[in-house]
Amino acid sequence: MKEYSSIFNHALAPITPGPSSSNTCGPVRIGMVCQQLLGEVPAKAVVEYYTKGAFPNTLYGMKSDVAFVNGLLGLEQNTPGFNDAYQKARDAGMDVSFAEVDDLTVGGMETVRVRMTAHDGFRLTVIGESVGGGAFRIHYIDDCPMDIRGMNYELLVFLNAPSGGAASALVRELAAQVEKCNDAACVTGGSYSIVNVKTAVPVDPALLAALTAREDVARVRVVKPIHPIITDVSRKPPFESAEEMVAYCRSRQCSPARAAIDYEAAVSGWSEERIRSYGDMLIAIMRDSRAGGFRPDLRFDGIVSAKAALLQNRVGREGMPSLGLLDDAIPSALGIMEHSNATGKIVCVPTGGSSGIVPGLLLSAAERMHASDDALYEALMTAGIAGVLMMVDGNEFAGGTHGCQAEIACGTAMAAAGLVQLMGGTAQEACDAASMGLQCFLGLICDPVAGLVQVPCLARNIAGVSVAAASAEAVRAGFDVVIPLDEMSRIMVRVGTDITRELGMCCSGCCLTPTGARLTREREEARKRQTP
Repeated sequence: MKEYSSIFNHALAPITPGPSSSNTCGPVRIGMVCQQLLGEVPAKAVVEYYTKGAFPNTLYGMKSDVAFVNGLLGLEQNTPGFNDAYQKARDAGMDVSFAEVDDLTVGGMETVRVRMTAHDGFRLTVIGESVGGGAFRIHYIDDCPMDIRGMNYELLVFLNAPSGGAASALVRELAAQVEKCNDAACVTGGSYSIVNVKTAVPVDPALLAALTAREDVARVRVVKPIHPIITDVSRKPPFESAEEMVAYCRSRQCSPARAAIDYEAAVSGWSEERIRSYGDMLIAIMRDSRAGGFRPDLRFDGIVSAKAALLQNRVGREGMPSLGLLDDAIPSALGIMEHSNATGKIVCVPTGGSSGIVPGLLLSAAERMHASDDALYEALMTAGIAGVLMMVDGNEFAGGTHGCQAEIACGTAMAAAGLVQLMGGTAQEACDAASMGLQCFLGLICDPVAGLVQVPCLARNIAGVSVAAASAEAVRAGFDVVIPLDEMSRIMVRVGTDITRELGMCCSGCCLTPTGARLTREREEARKRQTP
């Protein structure tokens, strides 16, 4: 079953409290799925993470621990009181703890094993991975291999014994009986099997009751979709690459924004009106996050203090030469990132660590150009489709997997493409500007000092809006980028693989400086003195 990437699932997503999509939103979603699989809030949960993975550096600084607790309570990431998770766990009677282990080598660098105990003593273990940009994947339920990604209704029928003829018959029966079935299969572990049916619509309650009543069935669970766009295998996009999008726009004589809207309508089944409404909601959140970042009383925990409000009144002023559009875009990008660090609600475009670039540039440019709401919406959708087109060869915008180039570089490329649309450019120009953005940041490592989305992340968002603006204007003025976006996307993934293989997971640059090492040590010592 092929699941196509979506603008609203992957590129202009998720909507979440900061500071990180993969380290904050992804863990919430893994926890939510775990809670649904257990069927209740656990009486006890132990979240184990690999000693050589990302979480030893980011678990507490990026609030991954708080996120896991929220998810295990069945609370999605935007539920009020996100930071009160530990108290909510105590109120709910859930004992939750975290442990570093050396035997968890499934998946990538942000994988966890969640051992849960229900109130009646029933135990269940789930292995899940945050794969970048708020996306996730469930790899195992106990020792049964799974592939749950939050884009289907997942019907799971737990059989009392390993699979046999009856299990195969049940797979065929459900594949024919379940409406809008995307896939049906049986997976087997050492002591039992699970029949898994993926569907685009809710499962009939009568069918659930009938399955629960069967003697060979131990339990039945339904995991609800988490992403806004639900997979339907009958839907196909009009193009799958930048080259195909350019050809699509030429044949129809349309803008890249038109192509983006057509793409999202095709993979989602949504009407244009619904797509526009969702896009307008994203823009409203972006504006609110920028305003939140400009509050003079903004405070957040970490190794830096809020500076966007100061920059807003000083960049391009007080004897400094004007940078034009960047006079507004630089403090805007910084403000959104600082709002995110204060766990304010943001749109990750395409990640929390790069969330200031696209809105910082496009909101500022639209205001400077006196652009209409329609024009801003079309620019945002163009940025979104540029993000989708970069999701090749396993790129899911995970800085830990492919370096910060998968976050800052991709966010820069998206912003450049969106600005080209705002300036009335073509699909080819939008793709070329995106390619230039990738070229400029190719090889950028993921390097969060003290496990925080602050140093050098804040500075990189400032640099990102600058490079994006330069890329868009240079291409529109006639600069020859040479290397197509499709080729740059693939080489970025290859370089990212080399980065993690040679330098390891995070903390291989700024973190190794004397100052970086000191700040990391001080943060860890302070955390150990605190009790969650």
